[in-house]
Amino acid sequence: MKEAIVVPDATVTITDSPIPSPGPHQVLVKVIVAGTNPKDWKFPAFMNHAHNSGDDLAGVVEAVGDKVCEFRKGDRVAGMHAFPKPHGAFAEYAVLDDYMTFRIPETTTFEEAATIPLALLTAAVGLFWILGLPAPWQQKPTGKIPLVIYGASTAVASFAVQLARAAQIHPIIAIGSPNSTFVKAYLDVSKGDTLLDYRAFNKAELVEAVQAAVRAAGIPSGRPAHAYDTISARGTFDAVLSKAMAGPPIDGKKPKIAVVQPGDDYSTADPSVEIGITNCIIGHDGSEDSGRFAAVVFRMITAGLVHGWVKGHPFEVLPGGLKAVERALKASKEGTIRAKKLLLRVGDTADSK
Repeated sequence: MKEAIVVPDATVTITDSPIPSPGPHQVLVKVIVAGTNPKDWKFPAFMNHAHNSGDDLAGVVEAVGDKVCEFRKGDRVAGMHAFPKPHGAFAEYAVLDDYMTFRIPETTTFEEAATIPLALLTAAVGLFWILGLPAPWQQKPTGKIPLVIYGASTAVASFAVQLARAAQIHPIIAIGSPNSTFVKAYLDVSKGDTLLDYRAFNKAELVEAVQAAVRAAGIPSGRPAHAYDTISARGTFDAVLSKAMAGPPIDGKKPKIAVVQPGDDYSTADPSVEIGITNCIIGHDGSEDSGRFAAVVFRMITAGLVHGWVKGHPFEVLPGGLKAVERALKASKEGTIRAKKLLLRVGDTADSK
């Protein structure tokens, strides 16, 4: 089979590799569409190791391990490959753990499905694992839970908005840009949800706009207790979110921000606000509790697609099949992607020059 190997400088070589066999609890998938993520170039560089770093994929089950009972050959599925293990998404065939695989209904395209796995899991980890908010599969909250989500046009943030609404968490204050207008469809203005364009404010004004939105939703203090920063840069978590949240504990707990850049320095946040690190390796870290969490999330995705409360992220399919991996990762590395996921159809590889 053809396989794309990403080297530490984010260049890519196409190699011929044997088709892998699934382990007892694994699924072999014929990849129709592979998605790309920033970690796909970051991890080869961080590990100084060339490998097939793709994780998001959608396709058709080719074979299953002897302990797999949920899937069978021919099923339409999507899932997240367990990095940094071999047999990732940038190949004609990939191996998924069964609990990190989900069925996709006929009404969902392979392209839409391929935008979902890693970003939605990361959104769920931040909201429900790190911030401890009630999840869509739990009892709905009895009161208002103001939630600020920074970086609305990113895939993680747009899925976080969808999951928060499914969990009946309101008001949702999404902070984005003109690229984020598609997120408005996921907000419920009748419950105080709003989209703020950060470009319309300086930092102090944006802090006040966040607090004003919280007050308008019926929280007199204007201070949100929970925020998810999917940008996690100086000037977002500290100068905006922690300033809007700063103060004494709320309901006996420090306000908390979930961030998405492990290893960064968050010491500039207001000391009255707690920082929680969201790591998308949850589900593949070997612990039973995180594995079970991921299994629940991935089964929830199928239900959300069927009933319409999970929608894929906007996307662009690059021509060239696996030969487009390098172009996609270069665009990610240079920061030129806006409000969309870059995908590739693996079957187009043979037809490209």
